[in-house]
Amino acid sequence: MKVTIFEKLIRKVIREEIDYALRREIKSLKEDLREELKPTIVEQPTQRTSIPKNVQTSLKEKIMGKSISQQFTSNGALNDLLNETAQGNTNLESTLMPETPMPVEVSNVVNRDYRELMRAIDKKKNSRP
Repeated sequence: MKVTIFEKLIRKVIREEIDYALRREIKSLKEDLREELKPTIVEQPTQRTSIPKNVQTSLKEKIMGKSISQQFTSNGALNDLLNETAQGNTNLESTLMPETPMPVEVSNVVNRDYRELMRAIDKKKNSRP
């Protein structure tokens, strides 16, 4: 065996071994860095003060008024929801009407009959290939 061929073979084997060893070491170093950089969560005990029941109810009564609860259904959650709805203002029409009247131009656009326009749009869509 020639010396140059033997030398090239040894160099190739050494390169492969060094490459393998470096990859293994780099991988372990990355894992170590990840462990070091991993955020640690430290929980500190906090003391929570409870709000007295009379303060909770008095604030609710100030805002909502006296609550009169009725038994609508045997389901507790549904009954609470129905009671809240019954106590609130359910007249939606009063909130929909603006305080100032609309200008005539806006009123004409809002109250326009758009049926013919929509038919023309549909016809145009259907005529396309």
